[in-house]
Parts: sequence; C-alpha cells; structure tokens
Amino acid sequence: MKTQTKQRRPRTQFVLVNAELQANNLEVEKAFDKITVVASELIRSFNQPKYRTTILINHTKDEQNVNLVREYINHFWNVTLSANKDGKLYIFIDIDQDGITRFGSGLTNTLLRNAFKITESVDNTPGIEYAMRVNYIPSAIHPFFYRRIVEGETDTVSIFTEEKAVA
Repeated sequence: MKTQTKQRRPRTQFVLVNAELQANNLEVEKAFDKITVVASELIRSFNQPKYRTTILINHTKDEQNVNLVREYINHFWNVTLSANKDGKLYIFIDIDQDGITRFGSGLTNTLLRNAFKITESVDNTPGIEYAMRVNYIPSAIHPFFYRRIVEGETDTVSIFTEEKAVA
C-alpha cells in the first residue's frame, strides 16, 4: 500500500496592500505612537526608576517575525502593534496584575480611556476603533519586562527610563 504525503505549501509573508489598507494602517500606527506617549507620561510620576523604565521593540528588524511590528513594554502594560495575516494592523494592550495589585486600577484606567479616545471615530465612520484590543484579564508582564531588561539592548530592543515628572 502506497501512502501519499501531503506537501505543505510554504507560508508567505507577503500580502496585497492596497491604498485603503495602507492609509488605515498608517492611522493605526499613529494611534499606537500616541498611546505609547500617553503611557510614558503616566509613568513619569513614579519615584523609582524601575517604574519609569520602558522597553521598545522593533520587530520589523527581525526577519523571522511576520506578525509583530512594535512593542512598548513597561512594568504595567505591554502595548503591541501587530498585523494579521491580511496585513491589517491592530493594537493590543495587556495589563500587568502586579501593577494593579500594588497601585490600583487608576493608572490603567487612565491609559485605557486615552487609548479608546485616540482610536475612536469622531465622524461616524468606521475609522480605526476596530484596532483596539484589550486583554482585560491581568497577566504577569513584569517578569517578561525584567527578562528583557537583563538581556539588554540589541538591534531590535531599546531601553529608556523616563525623567521623573516635577510636581
């Protein structure tokens, strides 16, 4: 009996990008940048540098990666810009449980309010509201954050400590 082996077609990382998708993705990318600016401002009030430290990862420099675009990670949140298989960009926000336990939900609530404001449609068009994805179940982000700190900066990873806000 002869068995037939199914040959798998290699996955391609190329997608057809039309002008509409490109314009839409540009808006999502701008929103990601604005959200990370808000996140950086929010953590400037902390006295300890570990709470003011952020990690920026540019995944586009990693040839192995096909979905992740950029990540902004701090002790409280992981904000990720990611593309689906069709090339459409999304913003994912993961919340750290330890940050909520130690400091309450106010900081995260402020970030989320701003993030939804940034992505909302103000002219009743679909806009980019679809792009915001929040994982409301807090997870353990700070171990991942600390591991990245220990691994240090690379071609794809940058580490910054925000200046303490003057009261």
